Amino acid sequence: MAASFVGIGIGTSTLKVVYRAGGGVSAVSVPLPENVVGEDGISAPQTLTNILAELRKREKIRQRDAVMVLGDSSAFFRHVTLPPMSDAELRLNLPYEFRDYIDEDPDAYVYDYAVDEVPLNEEGKPERLELYASAASRRIIEERAQIVRKAGFRLKVVIPSQMAYMRIVRESQKSESEKSEESQVFVDIGNVSVAVHLFHGMKFKASKTIDFGCRDLDMTIADIKGVDRHVASTYKQSNFEGVLDLPECEAVYDRLCFEISKVINFYNFSNQEDVEHMYVLGGGSEIPQLMDVMRRSFDIPLDSANKMLPHDISGVEGVGAVALAVAGMLEGEAIARGA
Repeated sequence: MAASFVGIGIGTSTLKVVYRAGGGVSAVSVPLPENVVGEDGISAPQTLTNILAELRKREKIRQRDAVMVLGDSSAFFRHVTLPPMSDAELRLNLPYEFRDYIDEDPDAYVYDYAVDEVPLNEEGKPERLELYASAASRRIIEERAQIVRKAGFRLKVVIPSQMAYMRIVRESQKSESEKSEESQVFVDIGNVSVAVHLFHGMKFKASKTIDFGCRDLDMTIADIKGVDRHVASTYKQSNFEGVLDLPECEAVYDRLCFEISKVINFYNFSNQEDVEHMYVLGGGSEIPQLMDVMRRSFDIPLDSANKMLPHDISGVEGVGAVALAVAGMLEGEAIARGA
């Protein structure tokens, strides 16, 4: 029987957990109290542990092994080209590939890599190594491992968000006889920011973070209704009194589309291939009014990232909001299979 993992994602406003149960998949998104997770990291780890432990108990989650997906601000990720070398030599050299990105002690980071491709020379020997390399703070990893351990889980795998997207792309192409070389963007609409990741086929190309998100919509609703931002968030979730259809909210959708279009236009200008498809995920993907405006604003096909997930997962309610946690679960299972 294949190993089963729990996928965990920690956002600034929600805790996302995905696991297999009863022959299917369950996706849970739990709101977090204010200031538990800030833009600079987790400020109340014990509170987060308690929430995760309560969720495990309430949902009767039997699995213990977990995979955590790190947000873009918690890890460095880049493509590197190196001469042929052993795994031990790679481990020794990886810190030097991040010397322009990390100002702290390099030993304070954990490094890993995934093979993109290994071109061969005329003699059939490796000519060079094309790799995806990542670096994450050892403190962040240890802190999150302790949080999940105290909640009853074992943190087995930690991956940057870019690797989670790559897992989604791999899953979408499993049933294809020919691998797609389409240029596509993933747009993750979160609470405080929007992450836009560009892929060409299965290859990661670039990413950009926009400092604008669902919190801006909450603040707009708060102004309209004269309530605080947290009450406004509940209004957003239930579309209380049709608030999401008001012109002020549509102006927020328009601004978001404008910011995303600037990123896509830059990608098109900088690359030989124009973006051909957009896949949306994150909490914002669950707002129908926003999705309608996005579909009208872009002249490329736009779908939920659900469409790229395996059939037994894609139809699960709310899975678009937790797609990266799903990808974490699938990545753990793939690692266990040696795939």
